[in-house]
Amino acid sequence: MGELVYIEKLAFGGQSIGKLPGGKVVFVSGAYPGELVEVNIISEKKDFNIGKVEKIIEKIPERRIPKCPYYRVCGGCDFLDLKYEKQLQFKEEIVKDQLFRIAKVPEEFVGKIQESKNEYEYRLKMEFAFDFQKKTILGLKKRNSNKIVEIKNCLLAPKQFNKILEFVPEIVDMYKVPIYKNKNGILKHLVLRYSPTENSVMSIFVTKTEKFLEAKNIANVLFKKIPFITSIVHVMNSSDKIVLRGPYKVLKGEGVINYEFDWEKFQVPPTAFFQNNYFITGKMIEFLTKSLNLEGNETVLDLYSGLGTFSIRLAALTKYVVAIEGNHVSVKAGKANANINNIRNIKFIESDVEEFLISNEESFDVVIVDPPRSGLSKEVISKIIEMRPRKIGYISCNPSTLARDLKTFLDSGIYELEIVKPFDMFPQTYHIESITILKQKR
Repeated sequence: MGELVYIEKLAFGGQSIGKLPGGKVVFVSGAYPGELVEVNIISEKKDFNIGKVEKIIEKIPERRIPKCPYYRVCGGCDFLDLKYEKQLQFKEEIVKDQLFRIAKVPEEFVGKIQESKNEYEYRLKMEFAFDFQKKTILGLKKRNSNKIVEIKNCLLAPKQFNKILEFVPEIVDMYKVPIYKNKNGILKHLVLRYSPTENSVMSIFVTKTEKFLEAKNIANVLFKKIPFITSIVHVMNSSDKIVLRGPYKVLKGEGVINYEFDWEKFQVPPTAFFQNNYFITGKMIEFLTKSLNLEGNETVLDLYSGLGTFSIRLAALTKYVVAIEGNHVSVKAGKANANINNIRNIKFIESDVEEFLISNEESFDVVIVDPPRSGLSKEVISKIIEMRPRKIGYISCNPSTLARDLKTFLDSGIYELEIVKPFDMFPQTYHIESITILKQKR
């Protein structure tokens, strides 16, 4: 028999935390705060153990039967067996816990989490892997594994994706395209992007090599059979670490996908980053710009600007914006998006953020940062503090690194916290986005 553990709280990353009878902390998956579970220890560390739930003795009432047959096999979802309202509560608590534990931020500074309009069918982009199991299949990686689970119907995907998932493997088999497996073959991934603005889909075939002789034939069949596909693209990517990068060729259509919000339009190329939940993205743009209380004469520096998701609206409301982005495709798209929106007071610069800050001599009234999950480097934070902007907007996809960076800003004695607002960009998963506003102390 395993150990009886009462689950106390959720950790960022989807695991739950409890204590063993002797008081040692144990991390487990598949249990929620308030539950009593029987746990088998699968790994012992110095400060904590990792356990596996063998039996749930007492369940919380917010549990539900998951609608997905792949749940707990496919690695795509974490909370399908938990009512959405409870997911939101837990996520809000995780942000409060991380900020208090790491940066000593009182919980009253954390605003109410912005729920998603849809808890299913919200994802604007999904990356499916090809595999050959007697026939070609498309799917997602098994949890904690590189094995592919065939997916015929994903609850998080727009309905249009599921029709494509059903049809594409048949075409690939028809043209006998070698699937990339064990370092051999050609075809690796199918990436799908959806626009609710146009009800259209971009289909991106990712191959290991430049050679993809069947590409045009496959594109012609797909274009003919599925009318909502408006672009088909071939991306050549030799890397096995990142799915969507490398040079690309447009096989059919325009080669961009379009999104329209209240005040701006965006064209997104195949390999550029764009936020994954249309409703939440709109809410985040709105919250950031309103919370900065802009007067119209500010100069703004937008670091890790992408293709202008926040820069475009900021430029319309301020004197001018300088947007820094290291990805060439995103910078090119940012310039195009500025033109599409008739924005002239924005300058996109292709540069590593740290390198730009080292050489920069200009000061700015407002600095916006939207870093990767790893957060900001010490050098970047130091340079921002040195610049002394009146306000800082920090867009985060990781509450742990946000808390770490926030502590540095607050410890400088120059900045104080106004608010941290969480956003549920990814319902059914542990991921949490947030926007933090800092201002200079008076």
